[in-house]
Amino acid sequence: MTAAVPDLPGIPSRFGFAFSGNGRWATCLSAVQEQVTLERWDLASAEPSRRALGDPARGEGDGGEAVVDRRSRPLPLDDGRVLVARAAPGEDGTPAGHGTVVAARPDGGGLAVTRSWPVPSMLAGHLLAAPGTSGTVVLVVVEDDRHSRIWRLSDGPPSLEPVLRIPGVLSGGVWLDDGRTLALDHTGAGHRTDAIVVDLRERTWRRVWSVAGTTTDRIVAYSPRSRVLVVTTSAPGDQPAGARRIGLWSPGGGPVRFPESLNRSACSRTPLTFDESGDHLLIGEVRGATSRLAVYTPARDRLEPMPGPPGTLWPPASWTGDRIHLRFSAPHQPPTLATVRRPASGWSMAGRPPGASAGWIGAELVELPGPAGPIEAIVYGGPGWRRSRRLVIALHGGPLSAWRFEFDPLLQHLAAAGVAVVAPNYRGSTGYGERHLRAVIGDWGGPDLEDVLHLADAIAGSRGGGLPGPVLLGGSYGAYLALLAACHSPRLWSGCVALAPFTSAASLHRAAAAPVRERVARLNRLDDDESRARRDVLRLCGSLDAPLLLAHGVRDKVIPIGQSRALRRRLLELRGTGGPRFDYVEVDDDHTSVVEAWPPALRTAVVRFCLTAERTVDDDQEGR
Repeated sequence: MTAAVPDLPGIPSRFGFAFSGNGRWATCLSAVQEQVTLERWDLASAEPSRRALGDPARGEGDGGEAVVDRRSRPLPLDDGRVLVARAAPGEDGTPAGHGTVVAARPDGGGLAVTRSWPVPSMLAGHLLAAPGTSGTVVLVVVEDDRHSRIWRLSDGPPSLEPVLRIPGVLSGGVWLDDGRTLALDHTGAGHRTDAIVVDLRERTWRRVWSVAGTTTDRIVAYSPRSRVLVVTTSAPGDQPAGARRIGLWSPGGGPVRFPESLNRSACSRTPLTFDESGDHLLIGEVRGATSRLAVYTPARDRLEPMPGPPGTLWPPASWTGDRIHLRFSAPHQPPTLATVRRPASGWSMAGRPPGASAGWIGAELVELPGPAGPIEAIVYGGPGWRRSRRLVIALHGGPLSAWRFEFDPLLQHLAAAGVAVVAPNYRGSTGYGERHLRAVIGDWGGPDLEDVLHLADAIAGSRGGGLPGPVLLGGSYGAYLALLAACHSPRLWSGCVALAPFTSAASLHRAAAAPVRERVARLNRLDDDESRARRDVLRLCGSLDAPLLLAHGVRDKVIPIGQSRALRRRLLELRGTGGPRFDYVEVDDDHTSVVEAWPPALRTAVVRFCLTAERTVDDDQEGR
């Protein structure tokens, strides 16, 4: 059976936002399929205006190479220029080990590259411009997994001055003055993070924020007016499981304070930025699948929620005068720059109100009954979604993750093709309190699998006869969970799509790189043979009798492609020349690209599979 997959206009995405120190300018990267463009926003007027790099692929002074790609890190300066740090890609798509910094200026209606600085050793890097008039700009470079280097960028002849080499990986960064002292997050041996302060004049550094050898401790924001530093730690407290405790600290002025009103809540909170006075701190809150803003006033220890449209927002944020700017998205709204006025007087999204339609399909939040309590789900398909002929149950990655109420290109494409989609936040999802989250810690494929099977059984029962069963769709951990569900209750499903799956926690622990192995060991049991047998896809896959689409990236550094290759070999051994059809696809890309179905050909294949998979399919050939 074949099906026509509708063409969609180029699906835009904006990410990598940064703001100038004076709040006048913002930059971001805009991607439509494989084309990545640098954008600069002028925030001075009531409606932000945008300029894009004239040629999204190439620019002057960069050797004819691409100016930006998805890994680039742009930074706007107070004078309207833009700097971009970019690690050069190797032939296989991984960093080549060197990079460049390029400068762009306004040119006509867009931006033009004017010069570049070569960086001899660079896997990743980001730029930081000091506030005020000093004009100090530094480039923080990760040279390898053991060392980072800080360079000072000269505003005169193109040159980079090496300042200091520091053991460990540096990230983040806030200025503590107008160009001499910088605070950075520092990840050392054992992959734990603390905070350091660097004196650029003395070329020295020291650790300033470290709770314990097992905690993750970061510096998030600083107000030069109130001289208050916002820090976070993973040390236990009253915050939800997996959330960070938020502290306020005046360096040299006593211990860190952890205000109760900031930390005692069922929702997860993230500090974003101070206002210009330093009297108010902007907070992002996650409640279920949506997020919202709140304002914390330290002098009164008061947290005030801010009304806004349902959706998802991300740091960083800028708060200048009465306007707040940050990245926002909703199911019908691709990520864009949102403007929020305070006192609250409404939101706008890149020049249009949040409710305005751009032709994208909306979704709704639905509460479905689960075996241990209600399960919130994002649903595409309108009120009649249960009776849609084509229905997909989409499982998110993780395990400690969640579907967010945001624009998702793959789900949007499915909805445009007439497929109803249910994306549930089953147990183990973040945003629903400690009990909901902790249910799967040490128990992968336990309560979350129970929730998925319960939901699917209830949905199938409500659809009535004559309609095919739902199709499972999952990426990463969600792909593992989808395969488990397809093995444990094979007659429920019309098909299964697994994007970059692993076959068991134990096999992933053996095959993955050190950071992934540590996460697996921390979040799941590995020594229970009986549990392994019930949750090992290679042992269970003989029961799979629905069509299967299996895809993996050959450059996947998170879940090695050997996991999917082993499953393919096992299925071929079991099925021989008979059995349900399965398609196997290897993509020349990385983990995130495959899981989020960025390559148009992969996304089209997934949509076509979901349109055609039914229990009546009988194909004894493996698709290529």
